[in-house]
Amino acid sequence: MIYLFRILAAAVSIYSLLCVIRIILTWIPGLSYSPFGRFLSGVCDPFLNLFSGIRWLRFGAIDFSPIVALAVLSMASFVLENLSRGGQISFALILALIIQMAWSVVAAIIFFLIIVVAIRLIVAWMGGDKKSSIWYQIDSSLSPFVYSITKLFSGGKPVAYKNALVLALIVLIILRFGGGIVVGGLANMCRLIPF
Repeated sequence: MIYLFRILAAAVSIYSLLCVIRIILTWIPGLSYSPFGRFLSGVCDPFLNLFSGIRWLRFGAIDFSPIVALAVLSMASFVLENLSRGGQISFALILALIIQMAWSVVAAIIFFLIIVVAIRLIVAWMGGDKKSSIWYQIDSSLSPFVYSITKLFSGGKPVAYKNALVLALIVLIILRFGGGIVVGGLANMCRLIPF
């Protein structure tokens, strides 16, 4: 039975790698339609498409659903690897894994937003955003999010866009690191539950 779990864990790891390659190939349309790209599409897309309909994983034109799909595969690989070593799988361990998986998805989205907001803020400070369509598109995606954070702290008073970006960046950084501490503690508490 141990060997079966090892084989399954290895198969899930290989499938995860194939999914990562498929995700990267979608960014390069020419390679996506190559014979290898079509093969990966046939193998990986049915699984990846299970997560593509989750609305809250979309931020404008960016789809974060592949992160969730890879997190699920990572969790399955961890469970199978643990079973192959003769480890026990308990409800508490599964709960801790789910909490950590959910946080890893949220943390990846927050990290992405930190990068985008930081780049947008640097470009705004340098004055390089005049009449550029790419910055207009980024602003149209970021503005609702940035101003919803700003409303929490400004009491509904208007705030300049650069100041709103600074505030959003600070809040995102606090969320990223504070959330990691809280989720780590919560996951450790779940592991201590004796069931």
